[in-house]
Amino acid sequence: MGGHRRKWGLVGLATLALVVFRFVYSRRSAHRVEAPEGLTLKLPSINWPPWRKQKADHSTHIATGGHGQVHHHEHESAFETLVEDVALCPWLLFVEIGAVVVLSTIFESVEHWIRRRCATTGDRIGGRIMDVLFKEFSGLGFIGIFLFLLTQSRLFMDPAVTNKMFGDRLTPDEAREAIKESFETVHMMIFLLLVVLMFQAIAMHRVTRNVVETWGRFERTRAWGLRNDSFETLFVEGKYLERAPSSQALRNMELLYKEPFTYEAPLLQKLLLHHDTLHNLVMWRAIRHEFIFGDRGDPGESKRVPCPQQFSFEVYLRERLGQTVLSVIEVDMWIWLLTLIVLMPITFICLHLDLAGVEEVQCLMAYLLLAAGLAIGYQLEADTLNRTPTLPRDARKILRLFSGTSTQMLMKEFDRSKFERGDVDMEQKFGAPGLGGVEKEGRIELGPSPSQSSKRPDGFMTSTRYAQLFELLAFWQAISVTCLILFYLSEPLNDWKEVTFYALAWAEWPLMLFGVMPALLQRLTIRNSIGDETDEGLVRAVSLESKSILLRYHIKLVQLLSYVQRCQLLQAGDLTRQQTILFGRKASNHSEEEGHAPVGSPTSDSEKQRRRTWRRGLQRFRALPQSDQHEIEQVFESLDVNNNQEVSLKEIAANWEAMGFSNTDEAAWSLLQSIDHDGSQRLTWSKFQALAGMAAADHRPQLELQDDFRVLFGLIDLDSDSRITVFELHAWLQRINSGMSEVDVSSLLYNHFGQAKPSIAREEFVQWMSSIGSDHGVQTPGH
Repeated sequence: MGGHRRKWGLVGLATLALVVFRFVYSRRSAHRVEAPEGLTLKLPSINWPPWRKQKADHSTHIATGGHGQVHHHEHESAFETLVEDVALCPWLLFVEIGAVVVLSTIFESVEHWIRRRCATTGDRIGGRIMDVLFKEFSGLGFIGIFLFLLTQSRLFMDPAVTNKMFGDRLTPDEAREAIKESFETVHMMIFLLLVVLMFQAIAMHRVTRNVVETWGRFERTRAWGLRNDSFETLFVEGKYLERAPSSQALRNMELLYKEPFTYEAPLLQKLLLHHDTLHNLVMWRAIRHEFIFGDRGDPGESKRVPCPQQFSFEVYLRERLGQTVLSVIEVDMWIWLLTLIVLMPITFICLHLDLAGVEEVQCLMAYLLLAAGLAIGYQLEADTLNRTPTLPRDARKILRLFSGTSTQMLMKEFDRSKFERGDVDMEQKFGAPGLGGVEKEGRIELGPSPSQSSKRPDGFMTSTRYAQLFELLAFWQAISVTCLILFYLSEPLNDWKEVTFYALAWAEWPLMLFGVMPALLQRLTIRNSIGDETDEGLVRAVSLESKSILLRYHIKLVQLLSYVQRCQLLQAGDLTRQQTILFGRKASNHSEEEGHAPVGSPTSDSEKQRRRTWRRGLQRFRALPQSDQHEIEQVFESLDVNNNQEVSLKEIAANWEAMGFSNTDEAAWSLLQSIDHDGSQRLTWSKFQALAGMAAADHRPQLELQDDFRVLFGLIDLDSDSRITVFELHAWLQRINSGMSEVDVSSLLYNHFGQAKPSIAREEFVQWMSSIGSDHGVQTPGH
């Protein structure tokens, strides 16, 4: 459908070009009146190679009979001209073909490199952008062939046709050449426009990574703790709360109320589409809270997300954000038509202006686009705020509301309803200080949004309208940049005034591209992803992917335990020949080459050896794909219950024990000793990074990883019949507090095997786990 729309758009632009050319030529005399200075796109006449000018002069001499009188001969086709040129210089054809082959090879190599990069990083949106872009380029190629054949046809060689178009102001030959040049120029202009659109899409896609990372931090932000990114610290820094020492309170500290918190921000910040981190974070978490927990924050009342623990709002928005970026490239037919309607009068106005006047118009139009973007962003912000649920004005109550709702805490399946009933000391469980009596109050709930309170309809500015305005804004911005490029190719800049306006027009583009558009993308994505516009199919897909992510977290814990066991085997010298081959080197020199010391050996007591292990592990961690690093960080944060950037060994041991492993306390201690380069006896984030890097699947033989999964299979297969059923899998997942039901397990198996599997064999389990460990994409419906 998109291809047909663009074909009509190309035809429309070609028609506009013909109108412009007719107007320009109407201002010339029948013999060749020069166009006004600064308005003609000067495509330089090609006088190289030298024979072209000699041949042209010779042809002119023959045509005029040597006396200046023109005699019209039969029109030569482009193919006849090509044959004559090749006859004059035979190697010309081979050079041109060779250049095309080389450029095509470079183009395809770049395309394959980008696609491989997208596949490696799990960037599905980037791959879809590539598909759309190359589809557009292929379409332009076929359209170019069609236009070439059309201009070579007898339709435009008929004097009656050219006479109707240009009257008697041009000779038939001149009219035919004007038509050819107009089609070629318009075709190249549209191709250049698509290149600019491609650059905008790629730039926005890169910028959206920062948006996605911000959303990921928002979803992982914990309520309590002294970390700089916790809600507690941000409210204290924002002067909404104050920390006061108290020997009677938890953590020997109490939070005191100072100022009320509201969503309101200064007008200038709103106009510039800028808010401080705290306001953006609180608004985002309030929207997320309502989305996954329901209108009143009760998990039992959630209408859209059956199990909040197994849903990532950030992943859901990331997929919706990618769809918004794609819409920038796939321009609708109505945008083409509206663009033609708007550009035609502007073009005719510019034809009556001098060079400086055209520069002023371009600069004015550029900043009008910037002003329009700011206005749309301001209105979109107000509209989103109107749909954001209200919160208590006391920041301590907001902390209680968001306590235990971060991704890490939800992974641990803490039942928030028990906290509200008083069955569990919520503050002590999540590391909260004293709250000045607020902790004794009843349940904290979200308030209704302003739109729910007033029950106002959406009105004219629906999400669809916002999306259309954004597409139109991005398309017109690309046209503005294309005009600047064409203007530079058409006319030189002669004085400081022209240079100033030209530079100012260019300066608007980065402001729009890296300032306004990211804010519009972020707000538009949230606006069209919540409420009645929720994508139910995508919610189900993200929920299924979240279950796989939960399994991948435990796979990484298995890899950590396997790393400890390998170190212990090396220490005891208890490796078989097959295990030695799996390590990829002899056991005698394995520890030296790998950079880690066997646990319990004299070498392991060496601080120098542990520091070498730590550095090698950090190098390996940084070499991992970004998605793996992100998941390892989430595993660490889920184990850091107190939010103090330190993991308790008891927490790791408890997770291993729940999975069915034995001697977990000793294994956890050995894990720390293998990497404790500073002797602090603390498992910090940098040490955890190093351990994860040493244990990562990317640096281990495939057979060794499969052995880990076989061990895990034995822990799940309680009846030792070499098959595990859905019920056995569900029982194991219940032990690790995954919160998955038997239906969830069946869905995961069906999603991988493509059929219902009441039970799976050992090798099927290994294949399934290997697939889960390497998959990082969300399979959305219809894509």
